[in-house]
Amino acid sequence: MPKIRPRQYVQLLIGPYRDLFPYLKPHAWRFFLALLFGALFGITTGLFPLVMNHVNSRVFPHGRDAGMLANTHSVSGPDLNYVLLLCSAIPFIFILRSIFDYLNGYYMGWVSLRVLADLRCKLYSHILSQSLEFFNQERSGNLMSRVANDTRQAQNALTSISSDVIKQPITIVGSLSALLYLDWKFTIISLVLFPVCLIPIVVYGKRVRQQGKLEEQKVGSMMSILQESFAGIRVIKAFAREGREASYFREISEEQFRSGVKVRAAIEIVGPMVEGVAAIGVGIALFYVWYTHLSAARLLALLTGVFFLYDPVKKLSRIHLVMQQCFNATTNVFEILNRKPTIQDRPDAISLEKSIGDIRIEEVTFRYRPGFGPAIRNLSMHFRPGKYYALVGSSGAGKSTILSLLLRFYEPEVGVIRLDGRDINKIKQVSLREQIGMVSQETFLFHDSILNNIRYGRLDASKDEVVEAARQAYAHDFITQQPRGYDTVIGDKGCLLSGGQQQRLSIARALLKNAPVLLLDEAMSSLDSEAEREIQAGLDRLSQGRTVIAIAHRLSTVLKADQIIVMHQGEIRETGTHRELLESSAIYKKLYDLQFQSPDFQEIESAVVESAL
Repeated sequence: MPKIRPRQYVQLLIGPYRDLFPYLKPHAWRFFLALLFGALFGITTGLFPLVMNHVNSRVFPHGRDAGMLANTHSVSGPDLNYVLLLCSAIPFIFILRSIFDYLNGYYMGWVSLRVLADLRCKLYSHILSQSLEFFNQERSGNLMSRVANDTRQAQNALTSISSDVIKQPITIVGSLSALLYLDWKFTIISLVLFPVCLIPIVVYGKRVRQQGKLEEQKVGSMMSILQESFAGIRVIKAFAREGREASYFREISEEQFRSGVKVRAAIEIVGPMVEGVAAIGVGIALFYVWYTHLSAARLLALLTGVFFLYDPVKKLSRIHLVMQQCFNATTNVFEILNRKPTIQDRPDAISLEKSIGDIRIEEVTFRYRPGFGPAIRNLSMHFRPGKYYALVGSSGAGKSTILSLLLRFYEPEVGVIRLDGRDINKIKQVSLREQIGMVSQETFLFHDSILNNIRYGRLDASKDEVVEAARQAYAHDFITQQPRGYDTVIGDKGCLLSGGQQQRLSIARALLKNAPVLLLDEAMSSLDSEAEREIQAGLDRLSQGRTVIAIAHRLSTVLKADQIIVMHQGEIRETGTHRELLESSAIYKKLYDLQFQSPDFQEIESAVVESAL
């Protein structure tokens, strides 16, 4: 492994923090106010030993233990007023110092929280803008950890450390200058062991960085376990695996605990080591006081300066370690922020205001990963406006891939997909997807009201329009029976509703969108036969003047299609109507026997044929 040079190390450490500074621009004046008050805090702290020495020299003249203060009863007039004025200088400096400290903390805290909120929103939006390929590779728990935890660490690196980098050095320089002015020999003797304080910083800095990175990884793993457990709670309970999941979580938690303890130990040990070195320095300084017969007044001022010097030195000694800990989190955040989506709008992409739903797929080949076999190959088909198409085929035939390509979740490796004659790669993604409605087998509903879940299809829809979409999806009746009707909150992923009810809300959402192209990915898989007939009637009305492409695993979907497309291993094998394919296609006949035939087939087929006549 190549050795990192000091200069490269500094650049590596500073890089993520440099990326954070653009988030300060909108709040720069508050940030610089915080730094200004921090600097004033350091200056007043450095001046305090000088004020203390001046007051002491008047209160304790000639360095005696007793003096003017012991004989105040004999002092009156201007002398007493002068002494009172001198004594008031000490609380005045303390109050001024406290005000500067408060203002520094307040403004830095405001900027800190503002940057945290901005950074989280930016990261969340950027994650949402990523292509599906990104989410296929990343664990959702890790992404949650990046948004919730790493942004907080990054914000801490920017604001808290920035404050100490300005505030503490000025305090040190001010206090040290005052000490040198008062007695340079005493100061040097007191600080002769100061370089020793750098040893624990260097030794433990590397350890903090290594263990901090491991700790962040374990936090991400914990978040992943939580997300997967809550999402898959039905499976966990069905297999009675609560104990197994709890044991796995406990194992990861223990590993995170051990890493966290090592980080905390490495950080906390620096303070006591600095204190020990400082105590030795104070002991040497006291010996110097005895040896040189230093006055009590001067000694009190010097000790005050040393006292004020100790705290900033201690804090600065830990900044490097805190930066090491924050470095990993900051790197994680900007690793995602610097990642560009695989699918991006081209500079010349247009917005499509309205579509007629004419779709052409021309010689398209696509594979999900390099080196894998193509999911579809050399595929060409034409979906005409206002027609109903059914895609049939065994699992892995490429049906869902076609829908994903139409929505531009992925881009073809070869070939072109056109909407109304335009290459969809030259249409803005948001504009393209506004022209397409989608109902999938895996229904997803939000932990929100029924009204808002349906309105998700078109955010500006009125309540009357929502109700009409629910009626067309045959969902209105069961909605009105809910405790609060359309305002009923349906729980996480709609868990308070049955599978069929969830599917009807999903269909109502797509109906409300009223897009010219409708994609149905086994949309009626959770419905019973009666509900299926009702919703099929609604879909029949909806399909008038629209292009409908349905992945069919149920007979009713197939029988309604104007054209059935039989797919096998990523290729189109046959096309035609149900009757035509039963007579001419061995593949379709096999699918029909395995998937579509049901006890009530004759009843459904007769009804469809009769309605067609």
